[in-house]
Amino acid sequence: MIQRVLQTLKNSFFPRKCQACRHFFHLEPGNTTGKKSVSTLVHDPIENSFYRVMASTLCPSCITDFSPVTPPFCTQCGRKFDNRSVTNHQCGDCIQNKIVCQKIRSTGSYNGALKSVIHGLKYKNKVQLSRPLGRLLFLSFMKYYDIETIDTIIPIPLHISRLKQRGFNQALLLLKEWPDLFAEMHSDRFAQIDFKNLVRYRKTISQTGLGKEKRKQNVKNAFAVTDTTEIVGKHILLVDDVFTTGSTCQECAKTLIKNGAKNVSVLTLARAN
Repeated sequence: MIQRVLQTLKNSFFPRKCQACRHFFHLEPGNTTGKKSVSTLVHDPIENSFYRVMASTLCPSCITDFSPVTPPFCTQCGRKFDNRSVTNHQCGDCIQNKIVCQKIRSTGSYNGALKSVIHGLKYKNKVQLSRPLGRLLFLSFMKYYDIETIDTIIPIPLHISRLKQRGFNQALLLLKEWPDLFAEMHSDRFAQIDFKNLVRYRKTISQTGLGKEKRKQNVKNAFAVTDTTEIVGKHILLVDDVFTTGSTCQECAKTLIKNGAKNVSVLTLARAN
């Protein structure tokens, strides 16, 4: 009782600042959504998970500005179909271009509040956002992937110069809490998180503003594997913040498969197309 009163007073005198619109807002009395165990959220629709994970970070207005990537979508690349009457199937691009990645999934579209908080993490040094966003990504993983089929999880690497400039790899920060979340789920199988074996050894310019073909050329032969024994025969899950044209993920996947990986799949927070 006393703790609840103190929390109410704290919320009244010290309002939170929305990480999307930057306006102050008050948490609703008894709001503990950000503290709930992920095990209570794994069966929720992804839009409900977004609300419950991000409720202490976004104001009541911004938290509704979220577009989940939900079916119908391509069974391989995960691109959402506009026609709601169709069923999930492989899209024409995947058939024609024969993409390397076995499966690609994303939590939401790269717009609205999700885009704002990703920008906050990535470009404004709001590293505290990596915790709720990492939890949201974990819930997407549990929704779209079977942990029994994933051997290793690898964040898309940054070149050392970009890492020094930014101070952190946002993809790695998103995975920081995952070992504890796997334990919380009481999983008998734990996918290894490997952030050292795939490296970006060639410096590339920013992909922002580049067209699809220029993106491909920009990242061509930019990655390498340092220890193939950790890759051979494995199903690898690549993790990143945003999927745009897929050029970076495709190049990483090609490198991993060339070095013996059995399959490569992808999971991102947002999808830009």
